[in-house]
Amino acid sequence: MARRLGPSDIEIPWDRGFAMAPPAAFDHAALVDQACEARDVYFAAPRPGARKTFLVDVLPSGALPPDSVFLRFALTPGIIAAVSRYLGVVPVLTAVKVFHSDATVAAPISSQLYHCDGDDVAQIKVFVHCGNVTPESGPLTILPADASATVRKATAYQYRSRLTDEQVERVCPVPPVPALGPAGTVCLVDTSRCFHFGSRVAPGAPPRLVVMLQYQTPYSFMLPIDFRAAAPYRYAASVARSPLERLVLGEN
Repeated sequence: MARRLGPSDIEIPWDRGFAMAPPAAFDHAALVDQACEARDVYFAAPRPGARKTFLVDVLPSGALPPDSVFLRFALTPGIIAAVSRYLGVVPVLTAVKVFHSDATVAAPISSQLYHCDGDDVAQIKVFVHCGNVTPESGPLTILPADASATVRKATAYQYRSRLTDEQVERVCPVPPVPALGPAGTVCLVDTSRCFHFGSRVAPGAPPRLVVMLQYQTPYSFMLPIDFRAAAPYRYAASVARSPLERLVLGEN
């Protein structure tokens, strides 16, 4: 079915493993508004004790309503077409999150360091900027897929481990690409094939808020043989959906 999908204005080149789309490419005003509302509700609630300062998922836990603006955006035909063509198969939507990152003064740790995700040999995560992202915002920073392959080989990289900037720069033939842009900018990136890091928000810079949608193949290492059993949004296929939307939600 991936070859028979409709047109898309986005192409994700295999050698790069990522693509950017300007705000005008999608109607996402409601998505951004809902993400900002989720952030405000999250931080309005009392939270005793220390909390994580970056990559905090502020979306309420529990099932999203089947008509949620997040699910509607995740089923955008142009996005599904681009992801399906890149992966060679109609993907399964496996995560919807809204990540908030504050400024940090400590040395980078965890996802603030270079890494590749080990969920599958290839996947796509879609990031939607909910505010302007500048170099000070701690942007998602991506090493193209072909250069990432060189780094993995040179460092004998083990998936889910982390590399410092110096380790990558020592063997990397090209500089990384920061995902910059105004609110509404969309970045589609294969986080399995591309080294990446983010959330290095500079002191004094506004917090960064992004919506993240994860699309994996039905053959992901993280899914059982019958992927439908673990498809987290399969319940949302019960309402009127197209055959393509039902596949993306984990139903056939």
